[in-house]
Amino acid sequence: MYSKFTEDELIEAYSTMIDYSRKANDAILKEIDERGGLDKFLQTIQQKEINKKESDRVLNELINLNKAGKDLEMIKKDISSEVWTKQHLNAFIENRYIRHQLYVNDKTIDKELISRIIIATIFATFSGIGIFVLSFIIFKYFYFVSLVLVYFISYLIIKGYTGKTNNNGAVFLGGLISTIISILIALLIWNK
Repeated sequence: MYSKFTEDELIEAYSTMIDYSRKANDAILKEIDERGGLDKFLQTIQQKEINKKESDRVLNELINLNKAGKDLEMIKKDISSEVWTKQHLNAFIENRYIRHQLYVNDKTIDKELISRIIIATIFATFSGIGIFVLSFIIFKYFYFVSLVLVYFISYLIIKGYTGKTNNNGAVFLGGLISTIISILIALLIWNK
């Protein structure tokens, strides 16, 4: 049963059994024995826990140093690890630094972004109006699904034009405003 489990899935299944019943069943113990024995398996679990704690510690340090205005090279010099090799530590720092920079950049709102969102919201509003009017013509009344569809299309238009995701509050707001204006204008058009 457990032969197709990955190592992480096997660890999860074993940990769940231990947490709930304080013992593991024979089938999982047999699979653990076939993969090198219980001692090796428990060492693997312990090493994964150590790596997780170290990952969290390094990530917190990285974020704090980044907030303090330090660049990648300074952060690499300032963070050390007794658990990881320097090569592994530097690769982790570079990966997380880039991801953090992308996240921070995605949440940044500036004048250029606002103007791009306004333009994209106008385009999204026209597409939303078209979808709502088409929906009214085809179905003869309003369906909630069309509201979700219009918001999703508005979001895609704004995301595509600005390069930002829903993590950015202005992108979310632009999609919402576009959807609301679209439904209002479409209802005005339809009621005339």
